[in-house]
Amino acid sequence: MKRYVNISMIFFIIGIVLISFVTYEILLKQKHPKVNMTVLGTKYTNHFFDEKTKINVFWKINKNKIHFALVSPGKGWVGIGFNPKGPVMNGADIFMGFVKNGKTYINEEYANTPYSHEPITQAGGKDCILSYKGESTPDGTILTFERNLKSCGLHDKTISNKDMTVMLAYSNGKNFTKYHGPNHNEVHINFFKNTKKQKSYMITSHLSSYQIGLIAWALLFILAGIIGFASSFVEKDVNHVIFIKKNTAGMFPFLLIFFLSAGELACAIWLIVELYSNAINSLIGIITGFNFILMALIVLFYRKFYIDDEIIAQDINDEIPW
Repeated sequence: MKRYVNISMIFFIIGIVLISFVTYEILLKQKHPKVNMTVLGTKYTNHFFDEKTKINVFWKINKNKIHFALVSPGKGWVGIGFNPKGPVMNGADIFMGFVKNGKTYINEEYANTPYSHEPITQAGGKDCILSYKGESTPDGTILTFERNLKSCGLHDKTISNKDMTVMLAYSNGKNFTKYHGPNHNEVHINFFKNTKKQKSYMITSHLSSYQIGLIAWALLFILAGIIGFASSFVEKDVNHVIFIKKNTAGMFPFLLIFFLSAGELACAIWLIVELYSNAINSLIGIITGFNFILMALIVLFYRKFYIDDEIIAQDINDEIPW
């Protein structure tokens, strides 16, 4: 019984450690350092940091104009879109640009379908960008531009004193058609009152994919530990146990488990590398799946070749009148 209690304790402690790690990481991310409000020589009055895309948005209003600065972690284009009518981004007024060989390229685009956009001039509108600047840095891309608060033509959206739906996205591609992948988000901002909030339909929307996975596994470990404690308490001491000793396993099981363990370690390192390189969620999911499959095979073969079998022969009077 003592061995089962120890095993349950290990599961419980692993779960608590995982929960503590995720909690610490979430709290750490909530502490933002003081932001430098000057971008490319212009001082801004308002700032918003998007947790999901890691894009910094700066803006200031000067009479009838608004000046934006987007600071992106990506090496390609960065964009901001206003008030899509839906579904998805359909109808949005989008400003996007990138820096290539020291030259800044910027377009005002119109989302003509839920999943595509075209230059606003091709959709019958007018390009309303008054001025722009850009810079490529070791940390990403900076894009600044100025426009009028009021719409200047067809499909152009007025920046008004109310909450606006704002789309943020970036890509590592230096052209206007490169897909952003998972690097996008939608928030609500009032550019006059400096109020902003994340658009969220789930309480987990502020968590990254691997944090959600760690929380799920932590809860499973804690649950397994609690079940183990409860089972040990209910069964109490088991006195009638028959041990069946395993014969010497030989080299084949040892080599099999060794190579599976090496594969598990390689997959774990691969997963860590992909997490820090903004890999797509599907790839992270596949690698994580391989990790758990290899882990299960290691446990299975170790149990089969190295752990003695036990046969428990005991009638427990649980005093339940069936």
